[in-house]
Amino acid sequence: MKTIEDALIERSSAHVFPREVLRPAQRLQHGVTELDVARVMHELERGVRLHLSRLGRWSAPAGSRMGNKTSPAVQEMIRTGLVRHYRDHEGDHLIPAKIHLDLGDRQSACHFIGEDLGPMRARLSENLDLADCLDCAQTVARGTR
Repeated sequence: MKTIEDALIERSSAHVFPREVLRPAQRLQHGVTELDVARVMHELERGVRLHLSRLGRWSAPAGSRMGNKTSPAVQEMIRTGLVRHYRDHEGDHLIPAKIHLDLGDRQSACHFIGEDLGPMRARLSENLDLADCLDCAQTVARGTR
């Protein structure tokens, strides 16, 4: 049985694929690494809210383990669709992309719109318990894939 922290770690790294299977547009740029993205994702999965400064730089709360690449990592995560940025009356928010079910072919069970376009990257897990895409779960339940 996995602990909650084990599940968060697995969810935080659901975006990682070998570089050679990624299209050039999907590869991280500006010196951002998969580990940088995983650190930010882990904090977001834990409920940490990042702050967007007036200068357009993202920062983590004091004591965070994200390091000094937080802002470039967030910009890459937005560019590749791993997080969605929105603003409301409370300020700026980052929402992690859904985790889709990977049936072993590095594609989601539901084949979500945009999965094969430009820089879009999927967050995939072979563990249905970690997937939060209802379309993937329904696909498995129907046995259509």
